[in-house]
Amino acid sequence: MHRPPTSILLAVVASLALVLAACGGTAEATPTEAELPATDPTMEATPEATASPEDDETDAAEPTDEASNGEEVIVGASSFGPGQLTVAAGTDVTFNNTSSFPHTITHGSNGRAVDDPAFDRNIGEGATVTITFDEPGTYEVTCKIHPSMNMTIVVEG
Repeated sequence: MHRPPTSILLAVVASLALVLAACGGTAEATPTEAELPATDPTMEATPEATASPEDDETDAAEPTDEASNGEEVIVGASSFGPGQLTVAAGTDVTFNNTSSFPHTITHGSNGRAVDDPAFDRNIGEGATVTITFDEPGTYEVTCKIHPSMNMTIVVEG
C-alpha cells in the first residue's frame, strides 16, 4: 500500500484551513474597537430624527386654516361635484379640476357671467382655484366653456 508524502497532506490540510477561514470568518476578522473609526459626537440622533410631544404641535402636523376652513368642489369633465354646497361666510372653496381640459369658475349660469361677477377664473387641467366666500348669499357657478356645467353655493352669515 502506498501512502502520500507528508508534505502533500500538510499542504492539503493548510489549503482547507485557509478556505474554511475565508468562508466562515473568525473572530479575528471582526475589527476591534481600536480599529473602528472614531465617531463624531455630532452624528448622534438629532431632534429631527426623534419624536417629541412638541413635534405633534407643529404647523406641518396641523391642518392649515385653509384646510380647516375650506371645502372642495371637483370640476369634472362635464359637471361640478357637489351640485350644491352650503358654507359659512368666510369659507374657502377650492375647485379641483380633475378633467383633462380647461374650465372656468364663473359667477353666473348656463355659461354666462352675471353683471359684475364676484369671481370669474380660468382653471387648467389638473389645477386648483380657491375662492373665499365672505358675503352671505346664493352664488350660481358656471363654466363659460361648458354651459351645461352649473352649481349653487349658498353662503350663510
